[in-house]
Amino acid sequence: MTPETTLRSGSLTATLAPAAGGRITRLSAGAAGGETIDWLVPLADAVRAAGFESTQWPKAGCYPLVPFSNRIRDGRLAGPQGRVQLPLHPGERHALHGVAQQRPWRLAQHAADRATMSYVHAPGDHGWPWAFRAEQAVALDAAGISLELRVSNEGREPMPSGCGFHPYFPARFAHGLQFDARSVWPADAEFLASAPVPTAPADDCASARALPDVECTRYYGEWNGQARMAAADGPAIELLASAALQHLVLHRPGPGAYFCLEPVSHVADAANLAAARADTGWRVLAPGEAMACRLRLTVSTPRDPQHD
Repeated sequence: MTPETTLRSGSLTATLAPAAGGRITRLSAGAAGGETIDWLVPLADAVRAAGFESTQWPKAGCYPLVPFSNRIRDGRLAGPQGRVQLPLHPGERHALHGVAQQRPWRLAQHAADRATMSYVHAPGDHGWPWAFRAEQAVALDAAGISLELRVSNEGREPMPSGCGFHPYFPARFAHGLQFDARSVWPADAEFLASAPVPTAPADDCASARALPDVECTRYYGEWNGQARMAAADGPAIELLASAALQHLVLHRPGPGAYFCLEPVSHVADAANLAAARADTGWRVLAPGEAMACRLRLTVSTPRDPQHD
């Protein structure tokens, strides 16, 4: 976990933990009346002090997804050189959420309001056979936070790849959720995606609506890269993702819990679905080739009437 790095701009503060998978552990701001608003679920102080097992990560903050997002069925994928068996996630039958968020990153650059974290992957480490380098640039300003993630194939062979971001949002922001996505890839009982269908009214968030207070997981496609989430008392977060993040994961584990809205480059199990479909978002990077994605969170609070 340690050391952590703090960025500040205006009333916003972001805390980064490079050694904990390149994770942002908190994003908060002071508001009128002395309230502190947590825009992401903050990492608990006890976890911050004691650390955590890399395969049992806390449901807090925001971490990068590299070199793939979500699940790969049975941990098996067809690589350019043949079938590859990845380690299965503990308690799962599948590989989950890439490699890089389970490995320590390095703080490469740091200023008062920005930082860059980097990770260099050796072939075979944690079961991923390809060499790659990942860089995550974090920039804070008075209105929000900007993230840029870049992954490059450092090896001599083509490498399958994906990327994205995994933020955890406090339950209060589930009061008003809005985004426009034209298709849904239904999830089966093991949270693997199946063939897409047009977005049904029950899953349509084109107009702002409250996220149902039950367990749900949805994989959206044909997303326009914009979303908004708002609390009942006014604080709101606007999300803007680059075109590379053409898929969106919506996940809530149960009543009253946090929720995740994850902009990602490919659908769950794209490594296997891509053999039959061209719209999964799965990429294969040639040696020396890179892919990049960006995410912007803009935050806002109700105006203090005394200052209107």
